[in-house]
Amino acid sequence: MMIKRYKRFLVTVITLSVVLVTACGGGGGSGSSSVAGGGIGGTGMTSGTVTGFGSVFVNGIEFETDGASRDVDDRTDISNGSDDDKVLDIGMVVTIIGTVNDDGVTGTAESITYDDDIEGPVAAAPLEDPDGVTKTFSIFNTTVIVDRTSTVFADTDYASLARDDLLEVSGYFDASGNLRATRVEKEGVLVLGKSEVELRGDVKGFDGVDSFTLGGVTVTFDGTTEFEDLPGSVKNGQFVEVEGTLETATSVAATRIEREDDGFDNNIDEASIEGLVTDFNGINDFRVAGQLVNASNADFEPASLENTLADGIKVEVEGAIAGGILKATEVEQRGGDARVSAVVVSSNNTAGTITLQVVQGERNITVFTDTRTQFEDKRDELEPFGINDIATNDFLVIEGYVDGDGDFIVAQVERDEPGDIELRGPADVPPTAGSTANGTVSILGVSIATDIATDFEDANDNDIDGTDFFDQVNDGDLVGFTDNDPVDAIANEVEFED
Repeated sequence: MMIKRYKRFLVTVITLSVVLVTACGGGGGSGSSSVAGGGIGGTGMTSGTVTGFGSVFVNGIEFETDGASRDVDDRTDISNGSDDDKVLDIGMVVTIIGTVNDDGVTGTAESITYDDDIEGPVAAAPLEDPDGVTKTFSIFNTTVIVDRTSTVFADTDYASLARDDLLEVSGYFDASGNLRATRVEKEGVLVLGKSEVELRGDVKGFDGVDSFTLGGVTVTFDGTTEFEDLPGSVKNGQFVEVEGTLETATSVAATRIEREDDGFDNNIDEASIEGLVTDFNGINDFRVAGQLVNASNADFEPASLENTLADGIKVEVEGAIAGGILKATEVEQRGGDARVSAVVVSSNNTAGTITLQVVQGERNITVFTDTRTQFEDKRDELEPFGINDIATNDFLVIEGYVDGDGDFIVAQVERDEPGDIELRGPADVPPTAGSTANGTVSILGVSIATDIATDFEDANDNDIDGTDFFDQVNDGDLVGFTDNDPVDAIANEVEFED
């Protein structure tokens, strides 16, 4: 068996015939009924973000892990499954090889592999977007984007990120080559000559003796450097991972250099890849995690995804790779633009639903979780944390997508301290109507009043007149409103979302 890592996405593929299972059903972190079903029992591989523990949840499968080998940051051991949450974390992009049961939602892991995408210092103070949702910064020459809600933070948080923080980042690369972080861990603060870093890239400018460049960083090595999968020495054009000590802002003394394969095997019987869509030229020609995909004969979930698929959408694709092309049989959306921050009215562990009050006196909104839903408890830091731990009056921040039936399918749930009430999704027109003086904005059947004090913005975060907003908004447009804490059922902000 050979394991290959795609140089950007670190998604592992095995070169044997596999029957891969992906399923959307069962417990959202701690258990729920299915929103959509499926799955084929058998031995195979699945790669994606860890979404829960109590065993390990990845791509909707609950894997028992007793006796499984673990390769975490190139360190291998075998440990009891009860240690999973000590060596792994929510948001890590991992690969599990093992046996999936006939029910399609449970299995037994033989091996678990995790490797971060980059580890190094933040080059300059992170820049926050106008809405306060994302921050952008660079580590070496890699642009990293973190999300206030969907990124998992360890030993740091969204607000505390600063220049010279030494961070380990796992995530997915987008169409622009930016690393969209699913998990960020602070390892310390930069100390030149002592801080350990990791970076990957193509070898350039090898001097034939003991140095080369990697993404603008000079790498030096000597007789103490450990080499792996590199017979002889390094060569220009090789894709490698370097571990070492950061001597200056742009130079690393390597302690270990490993050659990594660039891309997937050209022929794999069954494979599943989670990642962001890039290089989209139509449903028969796009990439996920760098893998070329033809989905012209695939089933889409939701069905509307076939017409809305585009760069930047997070999906999971399943099918055989032949001649370097993954001929997808399934394409499932795994992220989206819908968002709600509100107080819990009730939750149903069996049905996998959570009901929230967004605007007092208006209809409540019910969202649907599944085994792929990622749960995180920022309030009490409870681990593991799932739907059965959610109580009435908890404040949740939830992100996901709206399917073809109008249901809100949840990708991430975060429990936090009470804050602003927010709702983002497709507008209902009517009853959305009004003027600068007063009006009503309705999203997913929940209406909120606006008045002269409400701030209106276009999709580029520019201020616009309320009357212009109501003149421009169409049924189904992606819009959002915010009712600042303390809430009063009148929108403080309404905006078009991009």
